[in-house]
Amino acid sequence: MIFAITGSTGFLGVHIIHHLLKMGHDVRAIYRSKSSFNEFELVKNYYKLSSSNYDNLIWRECELYDVTGLSEIFQECDYVIHLAGMISYSSKDKTKMIRVNQAYTAHVVNAAINSSIKKLLYCSSIAAISKNDIHEIIDENVDWSSEQPHSHYGYTKHLGENEIWRGKAEGLSVTIVNPGIILGYGDWQKGSNQLFKNSFKELWLNSTGVTGFVGVEDVSKMIEKLCLSDVNGERFILVSENKTFKSVAYKMANAFKKRAPFIEVKGILYQLIYWVISTLEFIGLRRMLTRETVKASISKNYFSNQKVQAYLNMEFEPVDSVIEQASKWYKESPSL
Repeated sequence: MIFAITGSTGFLGVHIIHHLLKMGHDVRAIYRSKSSFNEFELVKNYYKLSSSNYDNLIWRECELYDVTGLSEIFQECDYVIHLAGMISYSSKDKTKMIRVNQAYTAHVVNAAINSSIKKLLYCSSIAAISKNDIHEIIDENVDWSSEQPHSHYGYTKHLGENEIWRGKAEGLSVTIVNPGIILGYGDWQKGSNQLFKNSFKELWLNSTGVTGFVGVEDVSKMIEKLCLSDVNGERFILVSENKTFKSVAYKMANAFKKRAPFIEVKGILYQLIYWVISTLEFIGLRRMLTRETVKASISKNYFSNQKVQAYLNMEFEPVDSVIEQASKWYKESPSL
């Protein structure tokens, strides 16, 4: 089968490319003119595929606002995996995220409708699922609620999902996945893998907030299987386990043989950190931490993975195993 992938040079994108090549598929990897291929090279070393596997990979430069260009690429393909998106928890990026996560998704949907693909799979996020205040297990049946607080990122991914459902209404076969925090080997200077870097650098702070985590290889395998399946118009939460940020940080520190974080963010310390971050945001100084990430660090959200496990008859790799494997590679990484 031939797969087109947007967001192909990102962390998840480069892993999906290698998984698909390993499984014998052809890949049309869509990239932007300003894309960096550094993460692709890192992950290439991780998978160690034969040179013949890469004969099935073709890089195609195309911007996501170019519907004509996208349509031409999609005409060559059986499936489209739409990964491209913008992740930010800064309020200043909301307008840009709406453009990237909603408007560009609309372009992908329109191009898919104009082609003859078998299915469009959209990678959303658990951030786009409404939470609750009573720590109930969250599954795919939860309706979006404007009454519940959402991050700007989660809101814009929800808007992107709406474009996918619009595509289904217009006759397109679609599937949505909502991964948790994705962990694995890649560029630890960005995204969720900064958690590995923080542990290696022995950051002091931890929190007992809870959310869903999942390994990047599981996400890659499940996306392939969902594309090849006959499922249409469904969404699937991809979460291996619900864990505290503290337990994940401890496991990473242990894997690196580093000191575990020993100061918990709570009470007065939480209020102080929140005030400092709010002030920095107000005066326009951008940092990795924002008010939204500070809030998320103490939130407790539990996600169900029963639907995807039942549908695919697959088990998730334990998060501790994902951390151990990735940590071995990070210790040998040129980024150190």
